Amino acid sequence: MLDAIVIGSGMGGLSCAAALAKTGYRVLVLEQHHTLGGLTQTFLRSGFRFNVGMHYIGDMGPEDQAAHVLDWLSEGGITMVSMGPVYDTVHFPDGFQIALSRPEAALKLDLKERFPGSVAEIDRFFQMFREAEEAGRAVFAQRAMPDALAMIYRFWKGRAINKWCARTTRAVLEETITDPKLRAVLAARWGDYGGPPAEGAFAVHALVMRNYFGGAYYPVGGASVFAKVLGAVIEKYGGKLQVNCLVTTLLVENDAVVGVQLADGTQHRATKIVSDAGVLSTVGQLLPPMQRNSQWAQEVLSFKPAVAHIGMYLGFDGDIQSQGATVSNHWFYESWDPGASLWNDPLDETVAPDMFISFPSLKDPAHDRGSALKHTAEIAVLTRTEIFERWADSRFGSRPAEYEACKASIEQRLLAQFGKHFPALVPLIRYHNISTPLTTAHFTHAPHGAIALETTPRRFLSASLNARTPVPGLHLAGQDVGSPGIQGAMMGGVLAAASIDPKLFRLLA
Repeated sequence: MLDAIVIGSGMGGLSCAAALAKTGYRVLVLEQHHTLGGLTQTFLRSGFRFNVGMHYIGDMGPEDQAAHVLDWLSEGGITMVSMGPVYDTVHFPDGFQIALSRPEAALKLDLKERFPGSVAEIDRFFQMFREAEEAGRAVFAQRAMPDALAMIYRFWKGRAINKWCARTTRAVLEETITDPKLRAVLAARWGDYGGPPAEGAFAVHALVMRNYFGGAYYPVGGASVFAKVLGAVIEKYGGKLQVNCLVTTLLVENDAVVGVQLADGTQHRATKIVSDAGVLSTVGQLLPPMQRNSQWAQEVLSFKPAVAHIGMYLGFDGDIQSQGATVSNHWFYESWDPGASLWNDPLDETVAPDMFISFPSLKDPAHDRGSALKHTAEIAVLTRTEIFERWADSRFGSRPAEYEACKASIEQRLLAQFGKHFPALVPLIRYHNISTPLTTAHFTHAPHGAIALETTPRRFLSASLNARTPVPGLHLAGQDVGSPGIQGAMMGGVLAAASIDPKLFRLLA
């Protein structure tokens, strides 16, 4: 009999499985897609290779905790390279732009030079960042602890957790920063975790921001190396990985989860089941109806998905760096209110309020540029899913003509907007395509195509998202236990493994 079954091979599932396999557990990973990796997988179109959901990662410097965790999980098989001193360039109206750079001292200096009237406020805000980040880490650490220990830990850290997790980013900014333009700059990267400033918990904003104070990193070989290397580690220690295995039901006996059933009727049993499928899918779709009536399940199902996104993928022939492309990512805002940056109606609004642009081929030393200098850009625009719900029952590959026309219209608008920001790159475009929230829903089974759970204070103050659930035998991994993003998913996977084997807490110390 297996010791553990992991549902899903995203970063959380693979990290959990690798940690357990290295600790001696017999592990089986089940992936519903034909490719391992979840949002770290890549795909090939017209000779161009694109990442699905990985653009950069923080906390990967030589002394950083996440780097040590990844190195242990991968047994040194994944090499992360720095993106250089500037990792994000943020653009606002009237030509205002500011580079977000490493180290922390350089970023503070840049901000003080651009906002000389706010020097004291900037110093105070960075101190608040530090305190809030520690509170955020405390929330995640207790999510893998046994109940008694977690209660003690919450009592010890409770004041800081309530102070920083119970308030939104906008509330803290308005209390602390006088200049509205400085507030906009400090809130600009909320898209990294999907929590609009008026809704997102400040502790998560601080955690994400501070993860990049030491710089941003990119994996040599692109995002697919995570599944390749971690999958090899799992197999090295006796674990197994299976693709095209859609889990449809959690098997429950005597109120405990004892296994899973696949779409083809196959059943697998294990003493521990870890779901990296997302908590809403796990409880709302996989858990049998009788178990959904508990107070815990009802609280979980009351959470909402985070915002979704429209992605655009561009392939170029030529030297894009000489024509304005950079290793640094770019955030383009059409107004000074980052909180108003959701593209609520892509059909009526001709311009997306916010556009994130990344050039992954410039970040990866292993990128094979070839004689034609093939390069790529990946673009993300945050949106709401309502406009696409009318086609939610259609199937990928056979969407109705109305959907295809909508998609084509959005694609042309995004191409025009990209051309406004990088006009010299437009003649080099040889491939372009977009994805919608329906595309994400198809490949990840994420509700409404959102790739994470809401990032509100309620979510992070809730005790319902612990790695060990109240249902015996069932554990949760990934972003919903940790924080949104690749690093957060990895740490959420380790938290799930530690909730099964407490020896793994040493990785989190």
